[in-house]
Amino acid sequence: MMKKVCMLLIFVSVFLFGCSNEKKDLKENPGLDKSEKIEVSSEENPELVLSVIDNQDEVNEFVNTLEINKWRIVDTPSTSTKEYIYKMYQEDTVKRGEPNTDEKGLKQIATIITYKDSPYIELRTKIMHLYFKVPKDVAEYLSNKENQKY
Repeated sequence: MMKKVCMLLIFVSVFLFGCSNEKKDLKENPGLDKSEKIEVSSEENPELVLSVIDNQDEVNEFVNTLEINKWRIVDTPSTSTKEYIYKMYQEDTVKRGEPNTDEKGLKQIATIITYKDSPYIELRTKIMHLYFKVPKDVAEYLSNKENQKY
């Protein structure tokens, strides 16, 4: 009986997840909406921070403009030249047993890398490293130098 239940579960999961290959999109929320600070640098000089977005309204506007629900996963990275690096940070959580201080540090939760003249981006988080095709307006927004100067 247990063997039949397990086989049925395997069959159902293969059927449900195996048949959804036409349109791959981001199923798991990468948590970018929890960002509290964004540092922007160029691929040419990644150590030099071009700008910092740390006003919460501006961070929220930035994340909303990304239209994450419209990103489509692609299998191979772009052959274009890398352009900008967006490092996204959120407040570090206090773990049980640690003192709860007012000074909480920020930890990096994600990195978005853009490609020059390309609708492709790279997203790196602690648990995933994926490439996406993003809407044209999102790609233009991320590549527009005016958006990096606050």
